[in-house]
Amino acid sequence: MMPAASPSPANLSAAERVQEEAALWFARLRGERVTDAQRARFAAWLAADESHRREYETLEQVWDQSGRLAPLVRGKADAGLGRRVRHAASLAGVAVLCAWLGFAWLAGRVATDAGERRHVQLADGSELDVAPHTRLRVQFDGSQRRLELDEGQIVVAVAADARRPFEVHAGGGVIRDIGTRFEVDTSADKTRVVVAEGIVEIGVPARSDAVPRRLKVGEAVDIENAAISPARPVDASASLAWTKGQLSFDAAPLADVVATLNRYRKTPIDIDDPTLAGIRISGVFLIDDETAALRAIRIVAPVDFLPAAGRVLARPVKQGNR
Repeated sequence: MMPAASPSPANLSAAERVQEEAALWFARLRGERVTDAQRARFAAWLAADESHRREYETLEQVWDQSGRLAPLVRGKADAGLGRRVRHAASLAGVAVLCAWLGFAWLAGRVATDAGERRHVQLADGSELDVAPHTRLRVQFDGSQRRLELDEGQIVVAVAADARRPFEVHAGGGVIRDIGTRFEVDTSADKTRVVVAEGIVEIGVPARSDAVPRRLKVGEAVDIENAAISPARPVDASASLAWTKGQLSFDAAPLADVVATLNRYRKTPIDIDDPTLAGIRISGVFLIDDETAALRAIRIVAPVDFLPAAGRVLARPVKQGNR
């Protein structure tokens, strides 16, 4: 079983897919935090096919000998061997980067697992916070800086570069930076943009009649059905609190609180009784302490949480249990 990552391109051969998987595992196992579950999944992947073990061992050899790869690539070696060495060298480079970042980054694709948040610095100096369950692609070249957010949530602090505009493509919209820090949160239904610093310009390429809209600090919009909603005021610091390990709620329905918590939890919460869904919750919860959020909710609402087969069930507090 592979670690969470963006799907491989359809035009990859079976051999190339194995090489890609090996590179992802190589990077994952050299991250700062490797769980026992990840090691078990890796062992299962390694044992699933002899080609998996062979490609992984090749990558380890490349890593050990990476200092001697460059002359080989520049030399006039056999064409097949040259391609093999160049590919192995590129995978080794990917593994170096992945080990430093601590999450899956291959051919410009980024993926985070359940409960996994990352803060990284991009090649241009821009900084990127990546929430759990996020999939995106990074495309930088001499003329543009572009992120394609397929799903999930990111906060971008953009480094100035007058020659190369910075764009985020998500949910059918294009968010163009004008010197800023902003959040993009996209799902199958809609995309939300929140500006914490500076200004962004938002357009919808699919609509020729759509006029790009500018969004300033403390404003948010939704992009839905190829349309941009009117701007509304938001507390940007509360919206972006997750980048500091916190989640802030102000009279939010318990159903929304649970949905948000579940994005960051490894053990999901299920509301076992629909009568609880509308209970209003206010507070600031720590993301990295899963039990702390449950304790805090218990204090402010008549809700109990019971472990059940890899999940937590939210149920009404029984009379006399308070």
